[in-house]
Amino acid sequence: MFLNIILNFFIGLIVGLVLEYIYRSHENKRLVKPKLIDAQMYALIGAFLALLSFFEMPLVYKVVLIFIVPTLVEFLTGYLDLKIKKVRLWNYSKEKFNFMGLICLRFSLYWFLISLIYYYYLMPRF
Repeated sequence: MFLNIILNFFIGLIVGLVLEYIYRSHENKRLVKPKLIDAQMYALIGAFLALLSFFEMPLVYKVVLIFIVPTLVEFLTGYLDLKIKKVRLWNYSKEKFNFMGLICLRFSLYWFLISLIYYYYLMPRF
């Protein structure tokens, strides 16, 4: 179990770095190196998904958790960096249905879909 969580933590870290690199570079129309704190967020989500796989629960509960936890991790990461380091990692304030500019429905749905695909189709299990 522990090895599975660690493996998925590092997969999340690597995938997070790649996704951030592609997205930020595309948005800025130049190569932009992502901040490690952003990728750590994805690593935590990877570890959470691995941990979730060890629990027997109805499908609907898993799906709800797969939506809520990544959004919560994104909010806490952004909020803590904003309050502690006074750095805004991202700004969703121009997006519809945002909360404090730290989370928004659009990106929550993106992370939900990516997490679902990873959890049900790509995640290595031991």
